[in-house]
Amino acid sequence: MSLAITPAGKDIDLTSTALQGSTLRDVRPSRTGEVNPALAAAVDASLARRGIAVQTNNLPLFLRDVTPALKAEQARLFQNLQAIGMSVIYRRAEPWSNYEAVRRHGPATGTFRVTMRYVLAGSRLPQASTDLGYTYTLKRGRLYLVADNDLDRAIGSNRQPWDFGRIQVVRRSNVVVIVDRGQRALALRLAEETIRSAGQVRKLWPGLLQTVPYVVAMRSPQVLTDLPATATAIATTTTGGSEPATVRPMPSSLIGNERPSGGWVVIRPGAQRNFGSVQMEHVLMHLVSVRLGDGAPRWLAEGLAEYAEKLALVRTGDSSEVVRERLELSTRVLGELTRLPTDHEFTATDSYGISWLAVEQLIKLVGIKPVTEYYRQVARRGYNEAARDRLMEEYTGFTEARLVESLRSLAS
Repeated sequence: MSLAITPAGKDIDLTSTALQGSTLRDVRPSRTGEVNPALAAAVDASLARRGIAVQTNNLPLFLRDVTPALKAEQARLFQNLQAIGMSVIYRRAEPWSNYEAVRRHGPATGTFRVTMRYVLAGSRLPQASTDLGYTYTLKRGRLYLVADNDLDRAIGSNRQPWDFGRIQVVRRSNVVVIVDRGQRALALRLAEETIRSAGQVRKLWPGLLQTVPYVVAMRSPQVLTDLPATATAIATTTTGGSEPATVRPMPSSLIGNERPSGGWVVIRPGAQRNFGSVQMEHVLMHLVSVRLGDGAPRWLAEGLAEYAEKLALVRTGDSSEVVRERLELSTRVLGELTRLPTDHEFTATDSYGISWLAVEQLIKLVGIKPVTEYYRQVARRGYNEAARDRLMEEYTGFTEARLVESLRSLAS
């Protein structure tokens, strides 16, 4: 049996596959959990120093145990963490089998999944976490971090905003924007856009929006991808195509807590130049529910975001487009409507349009407060269709069937 850590003095039995390089088959959780005690103690001490270094802005301490080849990259990481403003705690989790690392660095080498728990300064968000893959080795009594990317594919590590070269951070009243270094003008524009859009969303949404939205607009399309899938990573487009922005979760650090600590608004590279209030209000409406839960039917989540987007279009003077889309849907779709779109049907344009009209109609019939209260309750407790139906009738007085009937009455 191959162990994650081969204690010093024992023979190493490497497979021919492992000798050819690290693969996902070679890098996997250890079955035994056996760790060289000397290495484990040294890693724990090093991780503690890293957390203290971030909190005290001590770059030499952060780099103390880093191999020379990684120091420039790790220094950039440290500068990014300082720019964002965060306190960090690193904890060693389970060891992973990594035969290639043992072959390259010697028997006292180990790859670990490391939990990075962080609090974003001034965000008023609870502690969040992300996972890293660190490979350490002991040489001549010294510990060295020799690789930080061995588990990138296995666990989706190195996908956070601070992992992609030098960044620039702009802070304004209740908003933080993160961009690549040299993109300050973009960050300033997005910050002002977010402030204006958040004000409009708060008028529509009587509950609490994430106090400090974190907006990420970077060149790399890999930022915040390959994270655990949740309903908060929602497309923000009416076409079902390549979305201009998504909400990505900040997973909670509390074991067993499936609700994220908060969310990132991620604007994809191709959409950043023309991203404005219409798209921002849509994506911020998705952000309101990120900490509530993911039990809401998607027609409600997307419909409310579409509703906010259409109000933004009217404010920008483009009411003719809203009128045209409503007329087209009422002529072509509503007359034969038999049900609202299911959660799996949001690849077609009509799903978004129908959801918008359903939410708009429900607001006209019962008012915004019952609709948003239903949203809050069903996001937390809509664990099956029966619960969703019961909550909808309790908070709005409508069933889905009655709402569909009302929509059919709008057909041209």
